[in-house]
Amino acid sequence: GSYLSANEAIIGALTISLGTFSTTGYDFTLISDANGTARIAPITGDFSGNITMQRYLGSGPSSWRFLSTPVQGATINDWQDDFVTSGFPGSLYPGFNFVSIYTYDETVSGIADNGYNVPSTSSDPIDPGKGYWCYIGPTPLTVDVTGPPAKFSQTFSVSYTSSGGPSEDGYVMIGNPYPSAIDWSSANWTKSKINDAIYIWNPVLQQYASWVSGVSTNGGSNIIASSQSFWIQTNGSVPSLACDENVKVATDKSFIRPSGSPAFSASGTLKLNMHGNNFVDETILMFGNGATNGYDSDSDARKLFSSNLSVPGIASLDSTQKDMSVNSLPEVNSSLHIPVKTLVGVAGTYTIERDSLSVMPDGFCIVLEDLATGIQTNMNNLTTYTFFISDTTSAPRFLLHISAPHETKSISASCNNYQDGKAIAVAKGDGPWNYKWVDVSNTLKITNASFLPDTLANLAAGDYSVYISGVTGICGSFFEKVTITEPVPVYAAFTLNKDTVYAGTLDSLLLENTSSGAISYTWNFGDGSPVEISALPSPHHYMLPGSYTVSQIASNMPCSDTLHRKITVLPANLVGMSKNEKAFALKIYPNPGRGEFFVSLDHSHFGEVQLEILTITGQTIYQAVLNSDTTQIKLHEQARGIYFYRLKQGSELLGQGKFINE
Repeated sequence: GSYLSANEAIIGALTISLGTFSTTGYDFTLISDANGTARIAPITGDFSGNITMQRYLGSGPSSWRFLSTPVQGATINDWQDDFVTSGFPGSLYPGFNFVSIYTYDETVSGIADNGYNVPSTSSDPIDPGKGYWCYIGPTPLTVDVTGPPAKFSQTFSVSYTSSGGPSEDGYVMIGNPYPSAIDWSSANWTKSKINDAIYIWNPVLQQYASWVSGVSTNGGSNIIASSQSFWIQTNGSVPSLACDENVKVATDKSFIRPSGSPAFSASGTLKLNMHGNNFVDETILMFGNGATNGYDSDSDARKLFSSNLSVPGIASLDSTQKDMSVNSLPEVNSSLHIPVKTLVGVAGTYTIERDSLSVMPDGFCIVLEDLATGIQTNMNNLTTYTFFISDTTSAPRFLLHISAPHETKSISASCNNYQDGKAIAVAKGDGPWNYKWVDVSNTLKITNASFLPDTLANLAAGDYSVYISGVTGICGSFFEKVTITEPVPVYAAFTLNKDTVYAGTLDSLLLENTSSGAISYTWNFGDGSPVEISALPSPHHYMLPGSYTVSQIASNMPCSDTLHRKITVLPANLVGMSKNEKAFALKIYPNPGRGEFFVSLDHSHFGEVQLEILTITGQTIYQAVLNSDTTQIKLHEQARGIYFYRLKQGSELLGQGKFINE
């Protein structure tokens, strides 16, 4: 262990990781001044002896402060040498009617204002973990107490007395028991039937500061300074509250002062400020999944109005008509109408403004309605509203109307290049609504004073826009973009290994699928055989000669495309013929022709050549000997269709070809 051999004072932190640190016989002071406050970090060893814990109170008005002590064995007398006390036996001014120190007893029945107790004497103990309401001034000044520091696990005296209703019962003033700042949101608290919100009097603002679930008003924080007390609220019988050394934090939290930007955790947060008489008050509304319209113990903070008549107060009301400083509500899916109460002790002119820390998603319509004048103010931006209010007003003066962002939906075009898409606009809130649909350069449709969603039909793929505005126009016009999509195009395509095959043989027609955008396929070979449904059909054999159409239907429902290809099937007796007209410099023209054709042959390369013309079924309809370079053939009496020719020289087959008679 370690021990003192002289009086010592520290700034910063004392850390006892192992062993015992002893101050017995000497003064050990934890300094607190305008630069910061010393502390004892979480103890994993031990401490013996006394400390003198200072608490610097910065400049501000003479006012109430929430005090606690981190040492054992101290009494009110230990405070009296630092600030003036009055109104109770043993105080510096016991004859004064003004009582300067109070404690609070939750078990006293009735409203929350009941239960304040006056000390019986200045010798009353001040105990770690208990809160004290003390009137202190002038400041700045430093309060100190001496004794063994509170350490290790601490259990608080909490209770719940059902008498005044959920908004009035269960308030307990507790104190930070440690010589260190602590974190109310630490996982090292053990809480049972304890609401998450805490409340501290802010003497600079003359307002109650609140903190809950990462959100604060009037300078509240989850970090509780050493020697600071604060309000909590229990919510059921036999509550309990305890903590250990690990709730301590290194944050050097000043003794209640305005804090910075709150850590908003909801999807939308609206903060309203009320100004007047050089004072300001705040209320916050949060919107998110999991919250209800009633009181939520883990995300709501009740409103405690200032006791200073010069200070204005603002609060929203929950569904039970109770005043809230932080009001957590469900996600806004249509429209909400939230009462807002403004209380003043001095009649006059006051201003409500939307705070710059508000974080609301785009598209909300937020309107503050003055029920006394009927004036409606758009609060979508950093707007202010100034009004006169009497000091006798107690009912909610305002309604806050909040409408969810408008929605747009789209129905895609069913197929590529189709014009059957739809754009749908769904206005949220209290109609009627005006709709104006446009594309890049044209107004396509206007619908006025409608309480229903609006649809723009018969659309090709592309971008469209809708402007939505209320008939009153108070929130202006909201612009929404709608994109109509279309599926990828479906193209049927396939290739054939040949365009002529022979009937009744092993000669196969092979197909290769080259389509795109399709997921299913239907094949028809045109000869009455069953259709095939596959990505790649089997090799096909034709049994009868003729001309056939091979078809492919490529589909991606509901879209499809069809391709047809002609195929010629020859009789089996024509097997072995090959196209070599180019080799023999033979031409039949015109091809196609209409009954009259010319056969051109470079006769110098050949002797006598025989020409034979056959139908597609193999019937010979014309024979001739070619003795010149050009021979005329007349087929006017023959049917239209495909014909074949063969060239022979004696018994030798020289070549073959086909032509079309139209």
